[in-house]
Amino acid sequence: MTAANALPREDRYDLDPGPVPFTVRASQKVHGGLVLGAALLAVGFATSASTSPTGVLRWIAAAGFAVLALFCARALTVGEMLVADEVGIRLRIRNEWIGTRWEDIEEVTVLKRRHLLDDGRIAVHLLDPGPILGAMPSATRKTTDANRRLTGSSLAIPFGLTARPSSGEVVQALHMLADARCPVREQL
Repeated sequence: MTAANALPREDRYDLDPGPVPFTVRASQKVHGGLVLGAALLAVGFATSASTSPTGVLRWIAAAGFAVLALFCARALTVGEMLVADEVGIRLRIRNEWIGTRWEDIEEVTVLKRRHLLDDGRIAVHLLDPGPILGAMPSATRKTTDANRRLTGSSLAIPFGLTARPSSGEVVQALHMLADARCPVREQL
């Protein structure tokens, strides 16, 4: 018997490993259902299409549903949209990861979902957004500008029907990770 085995079981294992990272991911069930439904509709419209004027409209509808299926299939491969851990928060905007430490964040506001079809939102307000936003490619900057106009923050991620947070208590999970380095509040 070794000295480690002689210790009580509680003393051998760290029972509190620290805060668990918080993530927001695309909903696999919703996007998978949309891919399947849009693909079936695209095939249905394409098989019933012809060269008549009505048939041409069916080709257009088939192409539209095929494009929808491709967009939803891409959402299945994206992975996380937001990751928060002990160090800070990283957000994916388009194909760019934008990360910042908790110390560089002025505050994080969370708009909770009010009902089933409503989206919540996590908005990160930086102390000095200039260097981070200035280093982005122009396409990503256009998205952050649209975010700022819609939500009041350049760095905002929605969650709800199509994106699922890893914890149901979003404010509490982010507050535990921020650990008094920046305020996390619920937006009313």
